[in-house]
Amino acid sequence: MAKKFDKQYIDKANKLIREILNDEKEYDDWTQISLTVQNAVQAAANVYGISTDEEVYKMRGFITELVCAVLNNLRTLDVTFKKKDNG
Repeated sequence: MAKKFDKQYIDKANKLIREILNDEKEYDDWTQISLTVQNAVQAAANVYGISTDEEVYKMRGFITELVCAVLNNLRTLDVTFKKKDNG
C-alpha cells in the first residue's frame, strides 16, 4: 500500500523544488550562496525524480539536509551576509 502524504506539504515542497530548479525566485539567503545548491537539487531531481508525491517528499528532505549542511559550513567559516544596496 502506498504511503499517504499531506497534500498541502507536498504542494509547498513541489513549489520550493520548482522555484530552485527554475531559478524563479531570488532568495536573500541560502540559495544565493552558490550555484552548487541549484546544481545539487537539479542532479538529485534528475536521478531520483520529482513526479510522485513520494519523490517530492524525499526531495524536500534532501533540500532540508543540504541547507543544514551548507549553513553548518557557513557557521564553521564564520561567514556573514548583508542585503545588497539596490540604490
